[in-house]
Amino acid sequence: MATGTADIVVGISTRNCADTIRGVIETVDAGLTKFFPGQEGLIVVSDGFSTDGTRDIASGTETHAEKIVLTEEGEPGKGSAIRTIFKTAQAQSARAVGLVDGDLTSIRPDWIERLVSPIVDGKDLVVPYYLRYRYDGVITNQIAYPLTNVLFGFGVRQPIGGEYGLSSRLIERLLQHPLFPAKFGIDIFITLVSGAEGMNLVEAVLGVKEHESTKQYADPEELLVPMFYQVVGTLFQLIDHYRSYIEGVDGIEKVERLGEIPPVQPHKLSVDKKGIYRQFHAKYDEFVRGKAAFLDELREDLEEVYSLDLSEFSFPLDLWVKSVYLAIDAYSGDHDLKVLDALRVLWQGRFLSLVSETEEMSDDEAEAYIQGQLTTFQALWPMLF
Repeated sequence: MATGTADIVVGISTRNCADTIRGVIETVDAGLTKFFPGQEGLIVVSDGFSTDGTRDIASGTETHAEKIVLTEEGEPGKGSAIRTIFKTAQAQSARAVGLVDGDLTSIRPDWIERLVSPIVDGKDLVVPYYLRYRYDGVITNQIAYPLTNVLFGFGVRQPIGGEYGLSSRLIERLLQHPLFPAKFGIDIFITLVSGAEGMNLVEAVLGVKEHESTKQYADPEELLVPMFYQVVGTLFQLIDHYRSYIEGVDGIEKVERLGEIPPVQPHKLSVDKKGIYRQFHAKYDEFVRGKAAFLDELREDLEEVYSLDLSEFSFPLDLWVKSVYLAIDAYSGDHDLKVLDALRVLWQGRFLSLVSETEEMSDDEAEAYIQGQLTTFQALWPMLF
């Protein structure tokens, strides 16, 4: 572990990011140099056992700021990479930490200023606000965003955005937390623990976010399904952990947003509707039909959705929300992964329906539709208590 003193640490988590890591490092370095010239900056690349030369490229990238390249400690996963960054920042006595992903293609130097400056000024957490295409962030839009807002009362749009600014006070609290995850659950963990533990939380507008992993979204089995288990499993555990806090939530508290939303639109993403339809049916037979007793009261409605042809397919929002709340209750306590098996099948069905419902909308109309789903989550959340 590196020791010394740095005012600002910017951590970059990587795993097989050979095509993008040089650009990310150079952009982070430019941001530190331009916006924090009087501060001691340190770039920490925390690598998750890459096999494509990412570490060598990172080590060979020249920077004005000091840079170190580490292999993440512990179980492989993004959470372990972030923990390694946090521990390095503590050893450096850093008072502000920024986090960015190593596969970003849209990062700009001013992102570093927007993430870190509020921390230098006394905030505890900066959460990103991105412009993302309606089919990007499918875990965010259908689960993480509505549950963060409705159950925890934090009015943030991107609770699992990937880029953050954090104070040393928050980092200490996170490292001591019993639910610190090793994998993709780290982002929702940072956001929810910050809010539930009374930290000072703000949003920063970063503009359009694009990254290499988006290319795998068209085939959910490739990346999104494993991510679903990790993110939703961590989210449901945090709901368990903070149940008394949630019971006291009264509405959604607006979070201060720093910066103006630019007049740009994200690039469109294509979705293989036929492929998702086939996967939904195959996995429904495997994980839902005749199983998943927690869904028994919805069985007739779910079978009706299953019977629909692709041309008329519709998974109603209220049916989805009821499924989510029943899954939260069923997962509570013993954390049975069979609950997540069933829910992720329904999640894919709801995503397919969301695509059909919004594909003819403008970007602004689609965003309003996604945000409008909060009303149904709010109306049905008494199911939990």
